[in-house]
Amino acid sequence: MRYCIKDYRTSINPHQLDTFFSYTQISITDYNWIFSDMTAYASKGQQELEDSIFRQDNFILTGQELDKRLKNEEVLVLFGVMVAVKENLNIKDIEQLPVIEDNEHYWEEDYVSPIKNTVMEIGFFDGELIVVTTDNQDVVNTLKKNVFNFPNLISFKEYLES
Repeated sequence: MRYCIKDYRTSINPHQLDTFFSYTQISITDYNWIFSDMTAYASKGQQELEDSIFRQDNFILTGQELDKRLKNEEVLVLFGVMVAVKENLNIKDIEQLPVIEDNEHYWEEDYVSPIKNTVMEIGFFDGELIVVTTDNQDVVNTLKKNVFNFPNLISFKEYLES
């Protein structure tokens, strides 16, 4: 199943990772996170962090590492894909990483993540849209339960038809 969260520059900025996780109630520490095709900004207070891991294109963090970083850094994602997996992976062992920018296949209704055994894939597109792809019923239930935090959550099919 695929869902879209359209952001029309409301007071909620779901592209800020800590806000996204607090509003969706998706547990960060339950998963390992693969980041790919990233364009993001990280700061601490008013200070931009040039050496933040979030400035890299591709990387992996455990849920505990991501949780710790989000407590110390404010991360704003413009473009990029985050993939939640249960197992530990080495980024060098992944045959193909997901790409959102300039990838026509990503915008097809039948898109499937190139990473096997994903729990969910979250695509951030230009501060305008977040695409959540998952077949995990727990994640779907969590999103639906917290839909009031994202009044503009729609199915991907509705997004394509609009």
